[in-house]
Amino acid sequence: MPFEDELGEALRRAGDGFTADRHALVEAGERRGRRLVARRRAAVIGGSVLSLTLIGAVGAYTGGLLDGTGRVEIAAPPEPSVGGSGGGGAPELPPGGTGAVSAAQLIEVFKGLLPGGTLSVEHANGTDGHGAGVAGVYDDGKGGVAIRLTLVPVDPNGTLANNAILCKKKDVRPDDACTTEQLADGSRLLTQQGYLAQSPAIDIKEWRAALVTPQGFQVELSETSAPPMETTTSSRPNPPLSPAQLRAVVTSEKWQPALNDLPPAVRLPGGTP
Repeated sequence: MPFEDELGEALRRAGDGFTADRHALVEAGERRGRRLVARRRAAVIGGSVLSLTLIGAVGAYTGGLLDGTGRVEIAAPPEPSVGGSGGGGAPELPPGGTGAVSAAQLIEVFKGLLPGGTLSVEHANGTDGHGAGVAGVYDDGKGGVAIRLTLVPVDPNGTLANNAILCKKKDVRPDDACTTEQLADGSRLLTQQGYLAQSPAIDIKEWRAALVTPQGFQVELSETSAPPMETTTSSRPNPPLSPAQLRAVVTSEKWQPALNDLPPAVRLPGGTP
């Protein structure tokens, strides 16, 4: 038999000998579909770009929240038990906060903690959802840059919280500086001076501070060295706020009323977020 025919016959025999577990494949696909539907449903809460990123950042490196480098995550709700009254549909998210702190109030607190300059708000959420925050352009007189603040509930001992305050080793483009510390009240704090992307072709710095509290809240502030729509080149050598100033904002007690109004962290299906 010619080599081509022998090869074809061998491939056919191999194919005949493989029997997929169709039941297992269907179950796996259904489970994945339910998770995706739940996460997409969560992503529409609030109706703004900020809400989309607050709720839809699952699995992302948790960097500022309003873009592809978001570091803060809210887990999808747990899957319903088999045979439950939900009829197999996607589960509803539990209620959000009461809205005791409005978007306008949150903006005023944020402005008061910034060291002068002007803040032009593009998106903001109060505490009537599952997370709160402000995103916009901050200008200290030396050029406006993208800045974003997020407040979210999080399992303080979960994977998402641990990743948010972890200095990760980066071989392609290491951070200029990254430190972590535990504060007197048990909170964990990260201060990072890095880059918006690992590619050297994107010359934009991103500095951030992230605080995870024992009570189950995460406060994060990130800033870049370029305006929000700039994707490759910095407009200034460094972001405007120093690491010490970033740290002062995220550790401020003025966030407590907003944090206290947020709902508890929602856990990912099958484990701790």
